[in-house]
Amino acid sequence: MPRETVVITGVGIVSAIGIGQQDYFDALLEGRNAVRSLADRTDGEATPAPDEAIDGVWIGAPIIDFQAKQYVKPRKALKVMCREIQTAFASAQLAIEHAGLADSIPASDSGAVPPERLGAVFGSEIFFNPPEELADAMRGCIDESGQFHPERFGQSAQREVMPLWMLKYLPNMPACQVGISLNSQGPNNSLVLGDVSGPAALLEAESYLNRGIADVVLVGATGTRIGSTRMLYHRDLPVPRRDGGPIEGLSRPHDPEAPGVVGGEGAGSLVVETRQHAEKRGADVLATVLATASRFSPTDAIRSGYREPEPDAAHSRQASNAIELAIQAVLQQSGLPPQQIGLVVSHAVGDRQVDSGEANALAETGVSCPVVAISAALGHTGAASGVLELATGALALAKKTIPPTRHGGSHPGIHFAASPEPLKSPFVLCLSHTTDGSAMAVLLG
Repeated sequence: MPRETVVITGVGIVSAIGIGQQDYFDALLEGRNAVRSLADRTDGEATPAPDEAIDGVWIGAPIIDFQAKQYVKPRKALKVMCREIQTAFASAQLAIEHAGLADSIPASDSGAVPPERLGAVFGSEIFFNPPEELADAMRGCIDESGQFHPERFGQSAQREVMPLWMLKYLPNMPACQVGISLNSQGPNNSLVLGDVSGPAALLEAESYLNRGIADVVLVGATGTRIGSTRMLYHRDLPVPRRDGGPIEGLSRPHDPEAPGVVGGEGAGSLVVETRQHAEKRGADVLATVLATASRFSPTDAIRSGYREPEPDAAHSRQASNAIELAIQAVLQQSGLPPQQIGLVVSHAVGDRQVDSGEANALAETGVSCPVVAISAALGHTGAASGVLELATGALALAKKTIPPTRHGGSHPGIHFAASPEPLKSPFVLCLSHTTDGSAMAVLLG
């Protein structure tokens, strides 16, 4: 069966530096930075005490003053959407608008996309509820002497927890809620694969288009590393240490002296369709998906069974072998020599080991073009990171511009642009990878 040409025709972004593709890319070009004290957050989640030092988990990149009610309709649906679902929903609406499909959504038989030909697939992660949502149920388990009785929790929760509470936190709800709003009756799926969730969703969407079971697919991902409950677990990556330096300079991807990983939050969506369908409806093509590859090779931390968060742990978290295999695969699929790649959208997050693995893989595969690392501005956005990197690659191609990376890395094999540069070769390599050893490479042109 001949392979369909898959194109990206819309981008929707909800990020700490901008909402909407134009604001986001302008912010990248201007070198804006969202890393700050979590005392500034406006989402009602955990903040430091007034006299507490702003360091470690209290440093992040929150989205300030996000108004979900501007995007979620009907508004009553908000009560069954946690923040990650809300940002995913908003990014999907923005992508539909950017793709020129707003007048055809919700899908109908007389519109540009029939409902059964419209799909949705989202990368996701575990959504942790804020602790206070279960506080009353927990209190109901404590007797007069102060002893906690876990066997009482079920009965207490029935009285104290909202009946639809679980719908707010199921990882498959972004794809579900988006699908309902679009009247998408085509394929629908959710992938929970850590940092590669978004690119894996794109790979899934490609299969829908190539199998002929959809003409248009909404691809997205959402995530956070600064939710109150998520902040309690930080044994997977090194927590940043300020050491008296400026807060905004703490997220330093590809810096061998990086102080740790700054948490962030965000969501992104892409409208992908067959080129034939895009041309038929007169859509503007932002980028063509030339090749995708998913590879796995366990990291030393996984092989050994020791996952330590120290910056220079004895058992490395870097996935260089998997990244190298993924890059080699997309080069082979596309027939493109590494010298022709014009930009790498990096997944470096400020973890010395993770970032060095990517740098080593680029060197081994002969890729030596300019690099942009969006985590310098956004922090690490968890499952959202991969799709935000894809969106950045598509916009760089559409605008023929390489965005700068605010914090220039000192790794000898990495070249960050200090200011916006013209994209000299129309091929962009987007990378994402995990500390387990999963890696994905997507080549856009």
